[in-house]
Amino acid sequence: MDTFFSAVLGDLLSRSISFMVDSYYQKHQGVEENLQCLHRLLLRIQAIVEEADSRHITNQAMLLQLRMLSNMMYRGYYFLDNFRCRIVQAHAQDEVRDHSLALSSFNPLKQFCFSTTTRKMVSEVSERKELHKMLGHLESIVSDMQEFVVFVSSYPRMSRQPYCSYLLLENCMFGRQEEQERVINFLLARHPPGGEEVIDVLPIIGPGRVGKSTLVEHVCHDERVRKYFSTIVFYGLGSNENNGDMAFLPDTGAVKYRNPFSGKQSLAIIELVDEMDDETWKKILHSLRGDHIAPVSKIIIMSRSNKIELFGTTKALQLDFLPKEVFWYFFKTIAFGSTSPVEEPKLASICMDIAALVNRSFIGLNVHGSILRSNICAQFWYSYLKRLKYYTDKHVRLFGEHPRDTNKNNGGLTYVWMHKNKHGCSGLATYKLYQASSISQNNLPTIRSIDMVSRNVKPRAKYEVLEWQSSIPPYYSYIAQYEILAQPKLMLPPKRKRSGALSEELV
Repeated sequence: MDTFFSAVLGDLLSRSISFMVDSYYQKHQGVEENLQCLHRLLLRIQAIVEEADSRHITNQAMLLQLRMLSNMMYRGYYFLDNFRCRIVQAHAQDEVRDHSLALSSFNPLKQFCFSTTTRKMVSEVSERKELHKMLGHLESIVSDMQEFVVFVSSYPRMSRQPYCSYLLLENCMFGRQEEQERVINFLLARHPPGGEEVIDVLPIIGPGRVGKSTLVEHVCHDERVRKYFSTIVFYGLGSNENNGDMAFLPDTGAVKYRNPFSGKQSLAIIELVDEMDDETWKKILHSLRGDHIAPVSKIIIMSRSNKIELFGTTKALQLDFLPKEVFWYFFKTIAFGSTSPVEEPKLASICMDIAALVNRSFIGLNVHGSILRSNICAQFWYSYLKRLKYYTDKHVRLFGEHPRDTNKNNGGLTYVWMHKNKHGCSGLATYKLYQASSISQNNLPTIRSIDMVSRNVKPRAKYEVLEWQSSIPPYYSYIAQYEILAQPKLMLPPKRKRSGALSEELV
């Protein structure tokens, strides 16, 4: 009798599992259709956003709507790519598990795998709910965009060369359109009656290499700004040295632009490296009120310190690194180039892992994205992911923070573990990143970051590498100085068990 009941229960269990699996795969087909529908909606939203970006929109409400629409597009693409990546990773795990189970006709892990499949199906139910929610949200947004599209078409179009998508993003400022319009509106705002002697000051605050200089350069290239000011003068890093004495500030400025046909007022742009006290700021204002070029009516002051907010006559503009959804859209466009990520789901999954390791760094985005685009191959990308993960994890264990933050907080100096190349070179090296202006472009290193990754260069004890050249103003080049060191024992983390494949990638 016990044998009979056991057989009946076994048959019922087998039928239940078969029913659940069949239902799962039927619903999975519906998921793929919904993903395709989501992709079509995102393409429609992307077309609207790109059309709006190509026009001179001055209405603040329209700009706010555009910002909301853009953010929704980035969130949608991040959701879509992340969803597809999870499917790819789940299929890869299933193939490994199925292969291991096939090695034996009787395997005690089968029961565990059935329970894993059950949990996986429960998880898929919640994911499908998220997919339906995102799909419905985008459908409602698209249906409400008709008036927005009509209004957008009434604004004049900006002149722009026809680039493919990744060249377009590489040759324009990405993700700062709303901030750009806010700075321009500040500059074009007229003084109140009787306030001619007052100098309006806008502080721009943000961490290093977040895009403050790039934002200001694009503002200064805007035709509306150039028509408004007779002179645009830039006071760079050397202007606030000499023990903080700013008495000779007007004589050290670099004239960025002259317009003899505009009114007699000028714009001063000040970039600070160190913090500044009230007394120094008073000296700056006193110097700029003089008639050395043209009376200064507006000042933009940039710094990493929040203390300059006290010097502003208007609310400071805070810049931060891009949100992960926006960063991912930018990163995948640079990395894939003209290749579609939809056609390469395995590459997209690897690329998303690399983007997470880059940690929203603008320099890292362009350096790593360009290296990936140079060799669109799953084997190369996976090997690059392993090396980057090894280096990042090791750095976090030793120093307690991401390499981007160490580089920012330590004057550009950090450490990097060199991978073995065909010359057998490996070891610990100091790494210092600095930027060179467009004036010194003739003295750039001949070795590029892709040369180091391809392992074709035999590094010396000390050498420089051209990490990245920006193709947009202010056209900075970023150079890394390496110095290979003998590995000090104090720099090494506690010994842990690692897989042989991973240990061989880096030393």
